[in-house]
Parts: sequence; structure tokens; C-alpha cells
Amino acid sequence: MVFLILEGINCIDGLSEKEFILKAHVLTWSGDIPALSKCLNLSGHNAYKGCRFCHIQGVCHELNNHIYFPQVIVSELRTHEDTLDIMNKIDKEGCRQLKRDLIKKSGNINYYKQ
Repeated sequence: MVFLILEGINCIDGLSEKEFILKAHVLTWSGDIPALSKCLNLSGHNAYKGCRFCHIQGVCHELNNHIYFPQVIVSELRTHEDTLDIMNKIDKEGCRQLKRDLIKKSGNINYYKQ
């Protein structure tokens, strides 16, 4: 898919019979929460930073070990730049334990370069 976005593929216009480069762009996608979490490189909805829209921090319940999110007004939304920044930090980290800590702290997983 990345190839189609960056470089495109050669196609022929059926009407004019001229060659052109077709590029694909993902406008939207849908799926259940686990599938979207994987597409967005997030740890998942059960993680401490499981929200794909903001930086809310989950709290682990003592009795059942489930992650809950307190009702607070969220002012800091995730941005594209935030996601790229943390993925670059995860990718460049050489120590496995520090990499795991970054993933756990941020809620982001770099599936493609681990």
C-alpha cells in the first residue's frame, strides 16, 4: 500500500490509450477496536494509554486488574506529529527493555520496525 501512495503504478487510460501513474490514498478505514488499534500502532483499548484520540492515562483496578479511564476533561489530543515522534523514539531505541518501557508509557507500538 505504501508503494501505491508514494510511487503509484503505471496504468493506461482506456479512452485515450495514454499512459498515466495511478496513486492510491487511504481516505478512511473502519474496523473493530482491536483491528483499528493494530492499524494505528496502538497497544490496544486495554492498555494504560489505550485511547486513540487523546493522552488519557488509565488506572488499574486492584481487584480485577482491568484498566479503567477516569472521567476527566481531556484537553490534550493526540496529533500526527506526536505519533511520528514516539514511533521514531521507539524505532531508534537500542535497548529492548527501554523500548518496551517506551511502548508501555506511550501506548504506541511500532509493528513494522520491531
